[in-house]
Amino acid sequence: MSETVETISHGIYHNLITTLIQDLVARETTKEQLLRARYPDLKPYYRSPDHQLDINGKPKQQESSQYLHCDNCDRDVSANRFAAHLQRCLGRGSRR
Repeated sequence: MSETVETISHGIYHNLITTLIQDLVARETTKEQLLRARYPDLKPYYRSPDHQLDINGKPKQQESSQYLHCDNCDRDVSANRFAAHLQRCLGRGSRR
């Protein structure tokens, strides 16, 4: 019953890899069970292949079609320009 160094090292390597994989699977299974217990009604994100729907499965809105109201200057500003508007409107050199 003489085993070679190669077969012994192969057995040790196989045992180490198997142990690591089992540990990883056990940890991830525990995380999954905890998440399912904490959030039982969690719905997965929706993925639209043509990119016309958002992650909730609703049609995407163009940012330019949304307007936000600036309370400082009392104007409606396009959503994609609102940050730049606030910087000018509330900045040091504001005209208003």
